[in-house]
Amino acid sequence: MLLQEQKVSQVWAKVIGIDVSEVDADTNFFDLGGTSLMLIELVDELNTALGIETDILTLLEFPTIEDFVSQWNARHSGAAS
Repeated sequence: MLLQEQKVSQVWAKVIGIDVSEVDADTNFFDLGGTSLMLIELVDELNTALGIETDILTLLEFPTIEDFVSQWNARHSGAAS
């Protein structure tokens, strides 16, 4: 798992209330026990913990960590670090 994926998995585990070892990069957020209401908290936690700006629609469109990180990197590949 990439470093970014590890960071995102830690946030997902915290929000869902599961151990991070239960989170795989290719598992759907909802299959892990996540709910639509948890997405609100997830957006806030991701934005705060990772210093990014994401939204609920993006998480619905990319519901696995692997897909979410991949799309985020693609959208921000030209941004300054």
